[in-house]
Amino acid sequence: MQPHQAHLAAIQPVVLVGGKSSRFGRDKLREPMHDGVLVQRPINALRSVFGPRVMLVGDCDPTLLPLADGIIHDRHPGVGPIGGVISALACANSPVFVAAGDMPNIDAATINALLAAFATNPAALALFAGDPAPHPTLAIYRAESLPILRERLARHQRALHSALPADRVVLVQCDPRALANVNTPGDKPL
Repeated sequence: MQPHQAHLAAIQPVVLVGGKSSRFGRDKLREPMHDGVLVQRPINALRSVFGPRVMLVGDCDPTLLPLADGIIHDRHPGVGPIGGVISALACANSPVFVAAGDMPNIDAATINALLAAFATNPAALALFAGDPAPHPTLAIYRAESLPILRERLARHQRALHSALPADRVVLVQCDPRALANVNTPGDKPL
């Protein structure tokens, strides 16, 4: 058993699906791929590690709902990923593993790297995947980060990458290919 596996049951895996796909021009999460639609990739990657308990966070096309194991209502729609993370933390009342719905190359190795860092950094409020830039939408947030994130949002500070104190965030180096996201129709997943 890997050292982080004891923490799996305590972490709620979620996929953020509340974006508007404005740069893409249509709902990118429903974009067809050879193995389904775009959002299935992060859902399947999380399931490969956590099992069938992956929740969607945010408003999305109803056809996407059966692809996951449940939905968490976004209590702060329209404010970006910070609203989805706050909603997930408030609902789960535990740490959450967050993945963006438009990251088709997420894999078990990347998820396990974050989980291993989570297990060895108990003082961290969050652990972000990095390449070396932080990716706060491929991250683990501890429940203790919720009041800080709520306070930032109340002050209209929506930038998730800088919402938490830098000395309480751990950057986990990951393969940059696993961190790519789809923003335009020309972006090609692996």
